[in-house]
Amino acid sequence: MSKIKKIEVFFLEYPFPKKLNYKYSAGVVENMIVPVVKLTDSNNDYGLGEITHGQFTYEPIIGLIKHFSDLLKNTNSENINQAWEKMYGSSVFWNREGIGIGVMGGINIAMYDLLGKRMKTPVFKLLGGLQKENIKIYASNGLFDNSKQLLEDAKKAYSLGFRVYKMRVINPDSIINLEKSFNKKFKNKMQLIVDAVQGSAATPWATKVSINLAKKLEKYNILFFEEPCRVENLKGYSEIKRSTRLNIAGAESIPTARAFKPYLDSSVFDVLQFDIATSGFTEGRRICDLAYIYNKPVAIHSWGSAISIMAGIHFGLTIPNSAFTEYCFMDHPINNYLFQDKKIVIKNGYVEKPNCYGLGVKFDKDLIKKFPYKEKINTMISTSNNDISLTF
Repeated sequence: MSKIKKIEVFFLEYPFPKKLNYKYSAGVVENMIVPVVKLTDSNNDYGLGEITHGQFTYEPIIGLIKHFSDLLKNTNSENINQAWEKMYGSSVFWNREGIGIGVMGGINIAMYDLLGKRMKTPVFKLLGGLQKENIKIYASNGLFDNSKQLLEDAKKAYSLGFRVYKMRVINPDSIINLEKSFNKKFKNKMQLIVDAVQGSAATPWATKVSINLAKKLEKYNILFFEEPCRVENLKGYSEIKRSTRLNIAGAESIPTARAFKPYLDSSVFDVLQFDIATSGFTEGRRICDLAYIYNKPVAIHSWGSAISIMAGIHFGLTIPNSAFTEYCFMDHPINNYLFQDKKIVIKNGYVEKPNCYGLGVKFDKDLIKKFPYKEKINTMISTSNNDISLTF
């Protein structure tokens, strides 16, 4: 029997060149930070997971990893669902929806990766096998405030086989012009997702801003309008849903099936979107099963490294109501060291089932030296007065 020996987290950081000038509605994106979970068993085999939004929560993640590592030490590494309940039960009074769930999700994925590597089988087989041979995958970036950069990035995505592209709203006053440019260049070639990114905005827009923006976007071929308000603003979501024909998607910051239920009861989401690294496979399955009962498609959120990308692919292939999975298309080299096979082959917008053991990721010893973490805080939130206007 394989037992859990230790659980560690390694923070990797890649500062983006200033020429990229990545932005979104809540500020700027200065770097890529990847908290990699490494779970090692008594045979010194390992599995990898990832923690989403690690750039905001360095110290809490360190403490939580120690807590869960001590809790799970010497337990059977194959009892993955039992480990989830044990972690949740040990933290229920302070971890119903916070960063603790995200750490649990990273550990959960690492346990599946370890088991797949040990059994020499892909993770999707451990998750119940295939529901489909391939899944639609979209290129996710669009962190630009000018048409030239946006179109160059989308053109690159198209050349690599993507047929859906996600762009972020930087300013609601300029997004329509960017959409016009995209539509003119890629009409009948690529579809577009528009992400308002209000779920992670420190100072969100007024609901009427998103309503007005949604109405202006209705004339374009938008697959869905993502996170047009803060996740706790259920009333705002209801108002937006009643005011537009656009499909509304949300919300990556909702980590559990219990937390999703009020939104499904209120019918505010056309597309259910959860983050695979945050919820992990165990809770992710519960969320998708709940969406299935409500006849809602699922778009798997995966804003991270190769670990999250591969987790989304494996998981999505096993879910009957999965419509999309996400590929973080930001330009950074960390993935070159994490992908086991360097490339994911995408054909006409779809990615095929992986041919690998586990997730198809590896831990390179050079990673820590090449991408040292500088312990910055809150690197994605700008305090500029020019961020955005609340009137529209």
